[in-house]
Amino acid sequence: MLELEHVLFSVGFLALAWFMFAMRNHASPKLNYPVVGAATDRDFSKALVEGYAKYPDTPFYIPTSPARLILPMSLFNEAMHAPTTQLSFLRNVYDLFLGLYTHIGRQHEDLILTIRSDLTKSIPAMLPLLQDEIDHGLPGEFGMSGDWTPIPAYLKMLRMIALVSGRIFVGLPLCREETWINASISYTTDVAAVMHASQKWNSVLRPLVAPFLPEVRKAQADLNHARKCVAPLVDEIMQKYSEKEDKVKAGTRGAFISWMMKYQPDDQKTAERVGINQMVLSFVSIHTTSMTITFALLDLASRPEYLEPLREEIEQVIKEDGMQTDEKGNMHLSKASFQKLVKLDSFMKESQRFNPLNLIGGFRTVLQDFNFNNGLKLPKDSVIAFPMWAIYQSTSTETFSPAVNAKAGNPGPETFDGFRFAKLRAVPGFEAKHQMATTSEDSLNFGHGPHACPGRFFAVYEIKSLLVNIIRHYDIRLKDGRMPVHMVNQVANVPDPRALIEVRRRK
Repeated sequence: MLELEHVLFSVGFLALAWFMFAMRNHASPKLNYPVVGAATDRDFSKALVEGYAKYPDTPFYIPTSPARLILPMSLFNEAMHAPTTQLSFLRNVYDLFLGLYTHIGRQHEDLILTIRSDLTKSIPAMLPLLQDEIDHGLPGEFGMSGDWTPIPAYLKMLRMIALVSGRIFVGLPLCREETWINASISYTTDVAAVMHASQKWNSVLRPLVAPFLPEVRKAQADLNHARKCVAPLVDEIMQKYSEKEDKVKAGTRGAFISWMMKYQPDDQKTAERVGINQMVLSFVSIHTTSMTITFALLDLASRPEYLEPLREEIEQVIKEDGMQTDEKGNMHLSKASFQKLVKLDSFMKESQRFNPLNLIGGFRTVLQDFNFNNGLKLPKDSVIAFPMWAIYQSTSTETFSPAVNAKAGNPGPETFDGFRFAKLRAVPGFEAKHQMATTSEDSLNFGHGPHACPGRFFAVYEIKSLLVNIIRHYDIRLKDGRMPVHMVNQVANVPDPRALIEVRRRK
């Protein structure tokens, strides 16, 4: 099992990585726009709110390191729909994480297609597997004691998400092997270390020294380990392909890898390619999902008044729908039942609104001089973003406006209301809106537009499955009442890695 110190090290790197994730290490061209905030600020949330209030229709800078140009939301859709040859997200990622060696920032089209199409369509068939793996793993992480037991929230959620994700991405028995769990967790830390090490070198020398950096070699060792782990499974799948068994049922051994391989040319249907994709998948999903559910779990422990209403909602849905039974006799909730958990979905979405992993969104680098329709001109190498935190805190945002929220009886956006979105969905005409997986210009945690996160639907059901199990079977509270102190590094936000909660198995 990973030690807490290792997780703290990981989170420290992730805090830096999330901020740098879409930013180059050299300053973008300086334009004549106002600067909001001070270069000494550790947390730019207040600067974003101030800048958005002062300059709602024009750009402004926040003096992060380096300074970033924040664009008005009126330009968001145009930026998100611009050709990637002009405004690019992956360019930053590839350069910062030495994508030539780590494969981070490359266009993994086979992986994207698998997630967007096969995985999302197969969620009903995946739910029994998710819940079965949670039933298997959670007692080991939370224990079965009827006495209050302290546990590190982030560490436990990280391991659970790695285990449960692995059940879908590689299947049994590999997903339960400790070496695989640790590899899928550690790769993100190792890639962040690559970024950190490479930035110490001049950009001219960096390509020459990169292959010899110990951090690069460690990341490549992770990829080689993944290749060896998946090789038997790939051989098995290739044998099925040769036998014309192209249709792979969701939930069967190797299903996700089989789906992915159908989008690959024959010369890329290899253990090396599959291993790379698995590590990339770990990089973009496991830590982000773990941090999101950790925030929600800590919010729940910090606000115990929500625990019983959520528990009642779950039990009421089970009473109405009953539990489904798979072919092995395991009990699980269906997708239709999960969709009835409106209060739980609302609590998760409000937690995500209050605790976004980044305070700014829509990162893009300008690859060639770009002109917006309103006349704004951005030179090549400009790096832009949008004030996500500010729109979440503003009554000028439609979702949080007095006009909309008066109907629902919601407080202002400065107040945490776990059932905010459930009450909005009770307003006629809003029934299908304001769900956690729904994206809009008012809800940017998963992005919005053609490049919105394709795995958000799976991630939401994964988090819900785990929270349902925890809420049904455990009492939770903060250890000694100590409120978590989350870490904000300029615009990056991660949950308190030292936060302890206490859990007690319910009878």
